[in-house]
Amino acid sequence: MKLTGFALANSKDEFSNLVEFSELSFAAEGAPLLEKKLVVDKAELTGLRFGTARKTSGKLAFAKEEPSELVEGIKKESRDFALGRAAGAKDEAAKDYKVNPDELESVKLAKKLEEDYNRDYKNISDKVDTKKYEAGMEELKARYEKARSEKNPLKQAKDYAEVGKDVKKLTADFNKDKAEAQAALAKAKDSFKAVEEARKRDTAAVRAKMKLPSLDTQSLARMLAGPVIAQKTAEAQKWLTLARKYMPSNSKGVLKNEARRGRVVHFPKEKTYPTVLVRELRLTGEIGSQDPLEYSGTVEGITTQPQVYGRPTTAVVKGAKGSRRLDFKASMDASGAELKTDSKLSYSGMPVKQLSLGSPGSFLVDITGATGAFDGQLRTAGENLDGKAALRLTGAAFKPDAGSIKAAPLRSAVESSFAGLSSALIETGIAGTVKAPKLSINTDLANALSRAFSGAVGAEVKQAQDQAQKKVDEALKPYRSKLDGLASSKQAELSNKLGGAGAKFSGLADGLLKNLAPGKLKLPKFKL
Repeated sequence: MKLTGFALANSKDEFSNLVEFSELSFAAEGAPLLEKKLVVDKAELTGLRFGTARKTSGKLAFAKEEPSELVEGIKKESRDFALGRAAGAKDEAAKDYKVNPDELESVKLAKKLEEDYNRDYKNISDKVDTKKYEAGMEELKARYEKARSEKNPLKQAKDYAEVGKDVKKLTADFNKDKAEAQAALAKAKDSFKAVEEARKRDTAAVRAKMKLPSLDTQSLARMLAGPVIAQKTAEAQKWLTLARKYMPSNSKGVLKNEARRGRVVHFPKEKTYPTVLVRELRLTGEIGSQDPLEYSGTVEGITTQPQVYGRPTTAVVKGAKGSRRLDFKASMDASGAELKTDSKLSYSGMPVKQLSLGSPGSFLVDITGATGAFDGQLRTAGENLDGKAALRLTGAAFKPDAGSIKAAPLRSAVESSFAGLSSALIETGIAGTVKAPKLSINTDLANALSRAFSGAVGAEVKQAQDQAQKKVDEALKPYRSKLDGLASSKQAELSNKLGGAGAKFSGLADGLLKNLAPGKLKLPKFKL
């Protein structure tokens, strides 16, 4: 079978394609076709390209796409970053500003965590049913007393051995539940760390309302690189969500009965094929619209029933042209109960003709004529994400747009901070879930901007920022203290409960095991 000239339009850009390829060809194996299954040993995909131009419109009138919360949120952060207002910051303005605790994200989160912690504690406390273990030990005591009155010495020895074995098992079960309860409570307390992150966001929001920008490099990095990284992350999130929608489930589906009546008898076979399987797909294509880089690679183990196939799907792609190098490796394992993926991408020597960082509403810097080197990796386990990426730019020209900064000293300091730069490093970490990814962003450009900013108006802004921080901390303090007090009291309550039950339980268990010691047992004597 051959499929040629395939192109899939981009609904967001009607005169471009999401993907296109020249030809897909394969031959199916005959025997599986008799079972209505498609098994391909080798397939070939040529001319695979992304983001290509098209002559006809690919717009769909009914297509509607919701904006990304991640992108819109970080864009708003960047727009609200009040860099141009720094010179007018006054300490008196901060003193007059009132903070409403009910509007703070950290206060709302602290209240929610209080409810969650109380619920979690109740579940954990109920799970550790000390009465169950005490009842179990009483039952073992009764079995021990019954064994003591046994007249048959051999049966008595056997009963004693079984009682001793069950005492040790019950003790191990109790200790396991105790450890799990303590670990679960500690894990629940770990969620309190989110309050600190929310406090930082509240402080940033209050500073923005006071027309105070942040001087720290982390906030500057999010302002500069945040919108670009969020946009790329949202695109990857869209593709990942789409792929997961059509990914095969982990159900084997081999013995599925489709007959409406009668009885289906399944005869076991030496080899069972998945419904669709492509053992190896060889592919070639190009990346980049201008001066494209040719690449080639293989994808192995494409199947609709990964549990039947029993192996992960893997991909290896490489490309080289002059000083440019592309290396991509990925694996997807859906053979277990949870979908797991692992991917790594390295692309060096790529041309970066134009890149804009920041936001026109606050501060913008244009980067031109750069050569980029990208390294990134991403792992997923179920819904969870864990990844990092770094883009290093060299040989670049930086042109800051400081027109929104009215104060001449600050504008001059910002412009001069980029004048001697020719390279930059932008890094990001990704965590959270597929539906709600969380980004941590860092760039050395923020260091240069922070030094210029601090040198021009740092002292004045710092005083006002301290006032903003103090107001947020004072508003949050009673809720945070209540949360910490709750955790301490519940931890002590559980420790006392487990400690008291453990001491009583251990006493009963030690007493039984002591009575069951070989020296305490009266075993029959035999003469030979």
